[in-house]
Amino acid sequence: MSIGMFSFRSGLSIPALRHYDEVGLLAPAFVDPQTGYRRYHADQIRAARLICGLRAVDLPIEELQQVLGLDDAAVQPVLERHRRRLASRMRTLTRMTATLEEYLEKGSPMPEPAGSRPVQITIHSDDVPKSASFYSQVFDAEFNEAISSFQFGAWNTDSFFLLTIEQVTSEHPGERSCFGFFVDDLDAAHQRALAVGATEIHPPMEFEWKPRTSVVDDPSGNRISLTQR
Repeated sequence: MSIGMFSFRSGLSIPALRHYDEVGLLAPAFVDPQTGYRRYHADQIRAARLICGLRAVDLPIEELQQVLGLDDAAVQPVLERHRRRLASRMRTLTRMTATLEEYLEKGSPMPEPAGSRPVQITIHSDDVPKSASFYSQVFDAEFNEAISSFQFGAWNTDSFFLLTIEQVTSEHPGERSCFGFFVDDLDAAHQRALAVGATEIHPPMEFEWKPRTSVVDDPSGNRISLTQR
């Protein structure tokens, strides 16, 4: 069938079909060598509709390429990871909306020069994607590959903070880091960390001099202190 008819039956626009052909996601069944016209087969409609649905929830093309042709059980972890990513994005947008509402109510601030405060920690990793997955799953945060960082809070507010992951190489061996997180549910966060590869240093414990805390090492050996908020 023509690209126009396939677009109508699949729900994907003609520009989208051309793009997905170019990136290797959904190639036409036949391309006329003289005219360049794309022709599609009815057997491709199911895959096209799946692409249409998953792109509608903003699943990245790279992950779409992984799930096409897999059964439901194999696709489930990819969709669950994307659900966590969307949930993290929603929380970020909620914080930004709250900040904007405050600006609308009180006016946009012109920050006065003030004392400095830390806004970034860099940790070292033998495997950046693996570390990004670990922190995404434990803290339900979204990893920004462009800056190799997790962003917490909204830019230009007191809540803004970056956790950056740097690749360890033979030229730049790096050192392991030690840092802490406040968490809403210490036991749940501790168990999530262990489930995705952390090493337990000490379990959740009560202290007379500080809130309930546990300590784990991430898969690259960086030490994380988890403290009940």
